[in-house]
Amino acid sequence: MTGKIVFNKKLSDKYYYMKIESPEFVKNAKPGQFFMLKTQSFDYLVDPLLRRPFGVCDIEEDCFTILYTLVGKGTYLLSNLQTSTEISFSNPLGNGFSIVKNKNVALVGGGVGIAPLLYLSKALKDNNNSITLYYGGKSIGDIHLLEYFENTCDYIKISTEDGSLGEKALITDIITNFDYDIVYTCGPKPMMKNVVSVFQDKVENIEVSLDERMACGLGACLGCIIYVKEGDNIVQKRCCVEGPVFDGNKVVWEL
Repeated sequence: MTGKIVFNKKLSDKYYYMKIESPEFVKNAKPGQFFMLKTQSFDYLVDPLLRRPFGVCDIEEDCFTILYTLVGKGTYLLSNLQTSTEISFSNPLGNGFSIVKNKNVALVGGGVGIAPLLYLSKALKDNNNSITLYYGGKSIGDIHLLEYFENTCDYIKISTEDGSLGEKALITDIITNFDYDIVYTCGPKPMMKNVVSVFQDKVENIEVSLDERMACGLGACLGCIIYVKEGDNIVQKRCCVEGPVFDGNKVVWEL
């Protein structure tokens, strides 16, 4: 599948926001799904060989967006792609978030993990849910896309570790209301582990979106194995096929 880059904006020293036009992709994408993206435009380049996984950040008419950070060669090449460049990517992959109706929900995002929560917030808003967003980062440079969330969320609470925006605290430390029907979270593993700990026994459903290293994205390479509880057993799951969204109460964070 291919699409054309509409824009590739630099938001800060390490964050970029890219919009890609692809009606075919948009038609099938659901909140919480991901895709494998070729991070350069020319076929004859084989380094990096593998595509990279990215979450669907938002959908607007015939276009979708991604929020990404510079972490290596692949994302560096991606950051240099210009408007109108044709780019290659997979179909939408994996299982996304469940969409509830008429509920009181909380979204908890950290850093670039905020990305899949934007499209999710749109879907939840369309289904008459009351939405509170908890958004945390190390500093103000980690907080982006607030103007979009203001259109979908009823309440937005922000924290940064250095106090440069919002409260000076970890995002899980500023959660004082636990009256939610369901919690969705995406971000660093320690943050999501804390989110599950904070809401455990208070909220019945906690959905976590895990971000594991993936080579194929199709369940063949087994490079993204995680562990979950099934009854009295601990079993392996492929994050790309059975996830990336899992029941947070069943994820085994440490073995």
